[in-house]
Amino acid sequence: CVGHLLELAPPEVHNPDYKNWVQADLPLKLRPAQYQPIARTRDQLKVVQQLIGRASEIVHAGDPDDEGQLLVDEVLVHFGNTAPVKRILINDMNANAARKALEGLRDNGEFYGLFQKALARSIGDQLYGFNMTRACTLAGRAKGVKSVLSVGRVQTPILGLIVNRYLANKSHASAFYYTVAASLAVGGSRPQARLVVAADAPLDDKNRIIDEAYASQVADACRMKPADVIEARVEEKQTAAPLPFALLDLQVYMSKTHSIDAEKTLALTQALREKYKAITYNRS
Repeated sequence: CVGHLLELAPPEVHNPDYKNWVQADLPLKLRPAQYQPIARTRDQLKVVQQLIGRASEIVHAGDPDDEGQLLVDEVLVHFGNTAPVKRILINDMNANAARKALEGLRDNGEFYGLFQKALARSIGDQLYGFNMTRACTLAGRAKGVKSVLSVGRVQTPILGLIVNRYLANKSHASAFYYTVAASLAVGGSRPQARLVVAADAPLDDKNRIIDEAYASQVADACRMKPADVIEARVEEKQTAAPLPFALLDLQVYMSKTHSIDAEKTLALTQALREKYKAITYNRS
């Protein structure tokens, strides 16, 4: 398999009447789920079908996650495979790790729950996406909106976050506040100390000083004056080494730090894993 070879069939495959968007048809009846070949990989699907028919035993080598489990299992189910299936879990693309994985094949049935998890998510996404998109689009048309109002389990919340952030930035009003800090001379060190602001000081809702004259008055009163250390504590702490990047965290970091988009970061990690064998599985 080169990624998914099958996709869930659109509504009109279940019922030709669904080609027209009508409020009375909602919610769409799309169960049981039906699959159809993805057009761009149709030839590869035929190759896999032939190999399944010839095999006395199949080794499932999808990525070691729920989506990797789904994209192979759905093909086996689609073609009614009856040959026994083993599962290989390869996290590292170097030859020794692959040999070790081959020595530890497991029965694919152990991963049925993982397959069902990904299958349920994809079916749920389809049911939610098609029904909500049609419902919102039809409601929009009644109000004069001519475009399709696309709704999705993931895309819509993310769009909402983006819009809310945009609106917050757009309505943001600049506000000045002041902090008072001192550089102290204690023995041979120069610790920094920040003013603990009194409750009756001119503060905003975040307990920040908003009166420049007040801040200057406090600073002038403290400047070059002696200070007493009331309490001191020394603690030993251990800090664990940071964990390696997860893919999403790496994509965010590369975007912020190097202006490299998520798609390119994914491609780079794929090359590091598959071509150079420099990293282990990159999608977790």
